[in-house]
Amino acid sequence: MYGAGFICPQLLVLSCQSLLHGLGYYRIILFTFYLEAAMAAIMLMLGPQHYYFLAFFLTINMVLIQASFSLFGLPLADIIDTDLQRHNRSSPLSSMVFGTNALFTKPGQSLAPMIVLYVLNQFGYEQLKEEGGNSNPSALASLHNVMFYLVCLVPMCVACAQVLAWKPFSIRNSHTVDAKYIDN
Repeated sequence: MYGAGFICPQLLVLSCQSLLHGLGYYRIILFTFYLEAAMAAIMLMLGPQHYYFLAFFLTINMVLIQASFSLFGLPLADIIDTDLQRHNRSSPLSSMVFGTNALFTKPGQSLAPMIVLYVLNQFGYEQLKEEGGNSNPSALASLHNVMFYLVCLVPMCVACAQVLAWKPFSIRNSHTVDAKYIDN
């Protein structure tokens, strides 16, 4: 299932080109945020005992995140084009926009695993890992519950934060206009 995270997002983006052209990236990305939050809420209600649904949720969530992330070059390009027009610049501020994007996304990608490991260690992950098969069953069940809640609550909270950040975004109909900047 993990291999689906590499090929399926690309196939999803390629197969949805007409939808992307018709609705625009703004609505599609916003829809994926809502879908991610809804799927996490449904998985939270189903509970950790449904392993097949959990595996399906993790796979679909990974594919949706990767597919929507591949669309984020479009709003960045629109931000660059809008800035170029609004401030009558002789050349676009591409490196500054992409650099600022990297400034916020790269630390998050690096810190997220460390934060999750810190939370798991608060519930005895390191001790249970060292004990191996001789571990306390109640401590193991507690750790499994924490893992399940992390799997459900983190995507739900992140998706809600993304909706709040994405909703006021002003470049919504850029897919319906012609190119604003053409290199000569």
